[in-house]
Amino acid sequence: MPISEFSGRPGNPDKNRLYLKRTTPVLAFLSFFAFLPGTLESAETLKRRVLVLPFENVLKNKNYAWMSDSISENLKTELLKSGRFEILDVTLLRKIDPQIQFANLDAGNASAFALRLNCEVAIVGRYTVKKQGTQELVNFEADAVDALEKKSVVVKNQDATVNAEIFDTVGKLAVSISDELILKLAPLDAGDFKRDDKLERLIYRLEHPPKGFLDSLSLIGAPETGSARLEPKFDIDTYDYDVYVSYDQADGVDGYVLDYQYWGKRLNPGISVSNGSCTAAKCTFTARNPTVTLTRTSSETDIAYKLRIHLPDPRGPLVTRWWVSAGYPSTTSLAVLGHSNAAALARDGKMAFDGMQGMAHIEAGIGSERWQLGRGLKWALVTQFFYANGTLPEFSADSGYMVKLQMLSAGGGLRLDRPVWFAGRYGLSPFVGIYAHYQAFFRGAGFGSLSTAALAPELGLNQYFRFGYKQRWRWLLTIAVGSFIYSGQNLSYARANVGVEYAFK
Repeated sequence: MPISEFSGRPGNPDKNRLYLKRTTPVLAFLSFFAFLPGTLESAETLKRRVLVLPFENVLKNKNYAWMSDSISENLKTELLKSGRFEILDVTLLRKIDPQIQFANLDAGNASAFALRLNCEVAIVGRYTVKKQGTQELVNFEADAVDALEKKSVVVKNQDATVNAEIFDTVGKLAVSISDELILKLAPLDAGDFKRDDKLERLIYRLEHPPKGFLDSLSLIGAPETGSARLEPKFDIDTYDYDVYVSYDQADGVDGYVLDYQYWGKRLNPGISVSNGSCTAAKCTFTARNPTVTLTRTSSETDIAYKLRIHLPDPRGPLVTRWWVSAGYPSTTSLAVLGHSNAAALARDGKMAFDGMQGMAHIEAGIGSERWQLGRGLKWALVTQFFYANGTLPEFSADSGYMVKLQMLSAGGGLRLDRPVWFAGRYGLSPFVGIYAHYQAFFRGAGFGSLSTAALAPELGLNQYFRFGYKQRWRWLLTIAVGSFIYSGQNLSYARANVGVEYAFK
């Protein structure tokens, strides 16, 4: 029987409270520490679970088969009466695994068997009834095994006459075993001891049968993209869920499969969906927020599991790719349409941009599949940073006075590109961009600066190298040319950048 996620077994620990009557400080102090061990034990200990199995009827005597269950029932009664133990008996054991075999258990192999069932103690035994003269004698053998220590802690070997007092004998045997277990086995430290969670949930369900009819439930997309799983974790008696499907999970998926397991007998559930349809547990949706409802059968609808599904926008996420790169720009001024630079940094004149040499370039950008332009064109927002320096003549070209200048340029704008992929791993993408830059020219930290604005058109080519066919990450190599255009002047550049890009689609 499948074991699924479950909310856990609710606890109800006893809380011992200590009230000290008004008395002398010494008596109050002693009284506090007299009760302290019991207080700590109730909050931090765990009852041992005892596996109680029917005693083996060695000679298969049908007249005395009743003893097998009678001894077990008396043991369960006495152990539960003590308040120190939990019980796992054969009835519950058969529900966990109907095929389980325990006929040949003895003190030597009972420990491993008990631990598999989250039990720390196992009681195994056998009895033999033989005739002796005109009487029948029964021999009882019993072993109570500490499964954690893998050793017997209580051993009983008792003979009794089969007569009207045999029932009292069986009861006294159970009492003596219970009393010795109480003396020899202390409760466990709850902080240091842990049982198998899945088996604990199953045991709890068997002891407290659920009202729901499903043991697990999930929504699965295409295998290569993973699956959308229930959040919060599925519980058999919780009926309303929200399922959030990410862009990666929805990528390339045209339908979703309901994967479920029944608790108990397998049936064909009644499945209905708003904004879509389901056939043989495979569902297709016509809206972003459909609701799938499962009932026990198409006619038994008193209990229903509802999955409120949240699909991503079919256009993709708002940001479908981002990149960052760094490189080196080479700069110069070009005489184009009369746009040329003066020979010096003349006062109240124009600056000789020819003297600025590019040193570093950093670029970052984000792209989106929203509001597509058609014909494979994609748009992106780009921000750029330039750093350059140079030594320029001051006043006039032959003045003999030289000025060391630094330039910082920051700006951004819109870029259009059209990527084309080859064999899924290599791509080319020509692009054109138009940016606005704000620039500051300064001598040093203690000097004033000259600031200006420039329009910067740019043409370039991106090359992409994917890490793997299905990978979102890829290497980026950019080669571009552009120009900062001022009033009657320019500073043109050619740059090469390397970086990385991450693409969601």
